[in-house]
Amino acid sequence: MPGWVQAFVKVNPITHLASGARGLMHGTAAAGYVGWVLLWSAALVAVFAPITMRLYRSER
Repeated sequence: MPGWVQAFVKVNPITHLASGARGLMHGTAAAGYVGWVLLWSAALVAVFAPITMRLYRSER
């Protein structure tokens, strides 16, 4: 893979989710992948929940 694609894959939340799920299914889950997934999930909720609620309230 080109370098810029590798850099994107390393920080992509879907990559961490897939690796964490794969590790959990094999019984060799690295805590790092699970932690990154939880961190990404919390960050996405923290960013998009207020935006969603603001848009929802403005439609009424």
